[in-house]
Amino acid sequence: MNDAPRLRFYLSHVGIGMALSAVLMAAILWADPLGLGGLLLRSSEHPLPLLLLWFFCALTFGSVQLGVAIMLRFER
Repeated sequence: MNDAPRLRFYLSHVGIGMALSAVLMAAILWADPLGLGGLLLRSSEHPLPLLLLWFFCALTFGSVQLGVAIMLRFER
């Protein structure tokens, strides 16, 4: 069984979700809503909270993107 198309489908849609998460993180840092961006940048363990927030947003956005893509694929 050839799994290359499935893997490409999975990786492309999860990658889109991760890119959307990076856009969200850039928007949080740029707009600084309620001082959240400044808090993330001034943290004593600076990169860790920022990376954790990005990772969990990427996990969520990637899962949603993959779920929507699968549901739209079976709609036809």
